[in-house]
Amino acid sequence: MTRAVSFSRDIRPLFTDMDIEHMRPAGVALDDIAYMSVPRHAERVYQKLSSKQMPPRYSGESPWSDANIQLFRDWIDGGFQP
Repeated sequence: MTRAVSFSRDIRPLFTDMDIEHMRPAGVALDDIAYMSVPRHAERVYQKLSSKQMPPRYSGESPWSDANIQLFRDWIDGGFQP
C-alpha cells in the first residue's frame, strides 16, 4: 500500500529557503499549505517546475528532478494532503 504524499513531509522540504524568499514578493507562498492547496496555485507552480522554469537558472539551484516533479503531481492528484 502506497502512503499519501504529504505537503509537510514530502513537498515542503523540496523548496529551499531561497525558493521561498524569491517567490514571496510575487505573492507565491511556497511554504504555506493553505496557499499551495488552492488548485490554481498548485497547478501554476507545477507548470513552472515541470517546464524547468523554476527555480530560475540565475539562482544557481538545479531544476527539480523528474521524480520530485512527479511527487508534486502526485500530491496534487492525491488531494493536497497536509
